[in-house]
Amino acid sequence: MKMFTLLYLILLVLLVLFSWIGSMYALVLPDGGIIPNLLSADSVRHLVRHCMEHMASAPIVTVLLLLIVVGAVKRCGLWSAMCSLVRERRLPLLTQRERYALRLSLGLLVVCVAIVAFGLVGPQANLLSVTGRIAGGPFSRGWFPLLSVCICVPCLCYGWLCGLWHSERDMLSALTSEVAQHSSYFVTLLVASQWVAAMQYVHLFEWIGCNDTTTAIVVYDIYLVPLVYSLITDR
Repeated sequence: MKMFTLLYLILLVLLVLFSWIGSMYALVLPDGGIIPNLLSADSVRHLVRHCMEHMASAPIVTVLLLLIVVGAVKRCGLWSAMCSLVRERRLPLLTQRERYALRLSLGLLVVCVAIVAFGLVGPQANLLSVTGRIAGGPFSRGWFPLLSVCICVPCLCYGWLCGLWHSERDMLSALTSEVAQHSSYFVTLLVASQWVAAMQYVHLFEWIGCNDTTTAIVVYDIYLVPLVYSLITDR
C-alpha cells in the first residue's frame, strides 16, 4: 500500500511540474483556455479552500462498508460453512450446532432480502421513486448499505450461534478487523483524492480526450486498484 501512496504522490508532483511548464508555454486546452499553473496563487487558494471537499469526494464511506462486510464474512466462518454445504463431501465436517446456525442464518438472509424486495414491489414501495421507478429512488442510491446489512446480519447470527463470539465486543472486533488490517489504504485514498482534484482543476482529462464516462471510470480505477491489491495480497 505504501507503493501506491508514493506513486500517487510522485504523479501529483509530476502534474504540478507539467502544469507549470504548460502554463509557461501557453499550452492550449480543448476549450481554448490556457492550462492553469498549480503553483500560482489562484490555484493554491482554490485547492486549499476545497481540500476537504476533495477528500470527501473520495469513496471513504463505501470502502468502510465494504471492509466491514468482508470482515464479517471472513471472521464468522459462514463462507467456509456454505462452501461445505455446496461441496457435499465436506458436509460431515459441519457439527450439528454449525448446521443449525447455518440454516438459521440462511433463513435470516432470506428474510432480509424479502424485506428489501417488499420495499420495491410492496403496496407502499418505499424504496422506489415518487414515479414508481428504481432509478432516482432511495434504492438506487442506498442499495449498497442495504446489501451490507443483508450480508452482515446473517454473518453475525452465524458467528454468535456457533460460539465464535461471546459479547458485543467480539462482534465489533470482527466487523472492524478488515478496517484495521487495511487502514493504510485510507492514507492512499486521501492522497489519490488530491491528485484527482488537481487533474480535474487543470482539465487534464479533457486535454487527453476523455469524456465524462471515461473520466468517471479512470477516477474509479484510481481509487479501486489499491484496495483490490491490498485485499489480494492480504495474508
